[in-house]
Amino acid sequence: MKNIAKIGIIFMVALLAACQSEYDVIENGVFLTDAQKSQSKKVTIDDTGAKTVISSRLGTMMTTDVTVEYGTDATALQAYNQKNGTDYQLLPEKFYSFSESTTTIKAGEIGSSPTNLIIKPFDETIDATKKYAIPVAIVNANGAEKLLSSSSLIVLLDQIIVTTVPYLANGNAISIVPESMIEGLSSWTLEWNLCMDAFNRNNVTQWTIKGADGKNNIYTRFGDVTCEQNQFQAKIGSGKPQSITRFTANKWYHLALTYDGTNIRFYVDGVLDFTTPHALPGEVFEMKEIGFANSVNTAYTLKGSISELRVWSVARSQAEISNNMYVVSPQTPGLEVYWKCNEGSGTIIKDYSSHQRDGKLVKEATWKTGVRFPDDGE
Repeated sequence: MKNIAKIGIIFMVALLAACQSEYDVIENGVFLTDAQKSQSKKVTIDDTGAKTVISSRLGTMMTTDVTVEYGTDATALQAYNQKNGTDYQLLPEKFYSFSESTTTIKAGEIGSSPTNLIIKPFDETIDATKKYAIPVAIVNANGAEKLLSSSSLIVLLDQIIVTTVPYLANGNAISIVPESMIEGLSSWTLEWNLCMDAFNRNNVTQWTIKGADGKNNIYTRFGDVTCEQNQFQAKIGSGKPQSITRFTANKWYHLALTYDGTNIRFYVDGVLDFTTPHALPGEVFEMKEIGFANSVNTAYTLKGSISELRVWSVARSQAEISNNMYVVSPQTPGLEVYWKCNEGSGTIIKDYSSHQRDGKLVKEATWKTGVRFPDDGE
């Protein structure tokens, strides 16, 4: 019994020593300030480029100076992509620089002076269908230990996209009857960007997707007798889930509706709005006809601008949605229809996916030029 007690005491002493050692490393650790709050930060890039501040902090004040060297860590970006289901590309080195590659945290101080990460405007060598990031890292610390969990920060680059969009009104709509029906959909996602003139009527149609024999229909709208005119509602089978969000006129939104075989989810600008169980869990959908807006009944016609309409045969994750609201690679697995809606003229809406399911407008739209995504008010 005494031996057992001695072993227990030895174990506790060892455990306390290990904890103290770990505590000392943390106390003497240096880390990127922003990385303590989040693994990543978004920076918007326009035609003048961008810059963002990088700084470092200590777990506790030191009696000697600590020198910190900044660089990048490609493995940190790989780990971020794997964890979040994203596909950010490492931005080529020629497009960014640090105002200072090293900084000093002086003895008796807790934080460094700010360093600017300077990002140059993108040129024609940058693939506009891909997303880029800079995995900023503390590559060396003289006088302190790197706190590994916070020694890197993924700077996600959101490029301002300036494009042309169609304005739909007076019964104009997009539709297609695919040559071959999209079948066997045990999961799916719908995505679209939308800016409405007003919310002053019920049953303002967005997506209308019809399955074979009138089954598996998906219908989305603004306004109904059971919800307000500026509320979104999805009619899927017997279910009619509606948004918590009340939408504002003359404002761009990115919307996404997903089905994973069990639940229906709705996202507004990449943020989850609602989750609701599907009335028929395990239901497999077919898409025989795909349309956006209503050309049959002008009382339900949409009046607004649209962009980036997408149909997927997979349930996109929140990270995949929020990180690709304004552009996505046409080669992304599961992309069934991709209407960028940037033609500027004509009635054919090109499908940028590999399936060539071009949509057709009922009539020529009014095209708006110089529309910016994200909408930054410029």
